[in-house]
Formats: sequence, C-alpha cells, structure tokens
Amino acid sequence: MRQAYSPDDVDVMRGALDIWCALHNVGRDGVEANRAAKRILDLMDTKKCSCDELLAQLGDFGPEQRRRGS
Repeated sequence: MRQAYSPDDVDVMRGALDIWCALHNVGRDGVEANRAAKRILDLMDTKKCSCDELLAQLGDFGPEQRRRGS
C-alpha cells in the first residue's frame, strides 16, 4: 500500500536520485532515471530510509546495458 510522503521524504528521495544519476552518469529525465526513481519509491514504501540507506539498498541497481546491432 502506498503511503503519503512528507516533504522531508521527498527531499531524501530526490537527493538519492540525484546522487544515483551522478554515479551512473545518466540524466534525470531519462528512462534509466525513471527506473531508479520507481525503485526508490518501492524502497520507501517498505520503510522510510535516509538518503544513504536508499543508496545502499540500491546496491548493484544500475542502468541497463543496451546493445545495438550494426
């Protein structure tokens, strides 16, 4: 069940997303950032976390590797 987020929760999630994007060299408006944001929301639905806790829980979650044929 989705919970209501406080303004502080939103700041924590936004900060985690900003850091994740910087670490993985992706823009905040892209598909990969959207995937990470959804993952962060899922994590916060389970338990309220700090920015550091969110980043630790993201672990190896990273951008998908896409390969294109020549």
